[in-house]
Amino acid sequence: MSKKITVPPKPQSFSPSQEAWLHRSENPDTANGVAEEPLVRLTFDIPESLHRRIKINCAQKGIKRMTTELRRILNQHFPA
Repeated sequence: MSKKITVPPKPQSFSPSQEAWLHRSENPDTANGVAEEPLVRLTFDIPESLHRRIKINCAQKGIKRMTTELRRILNQHFPA
């Protein structure tokens, strides 16, 4: 005896709230999930010991994401 399961088709359009969720900002540092300007990715290598020090320092300050602290430092060093 086999059981047949019907899978509904994918929706062709999304509700406004679904669209907002799909296109939300990935920047946790902005208010209301809306980025003030687009983000770009910057990738560079650092020594493991420096990475560890940054991570420990952020944890001690209660900062959950290292990127938050690194953006703050970069903005302080390179003001607009």
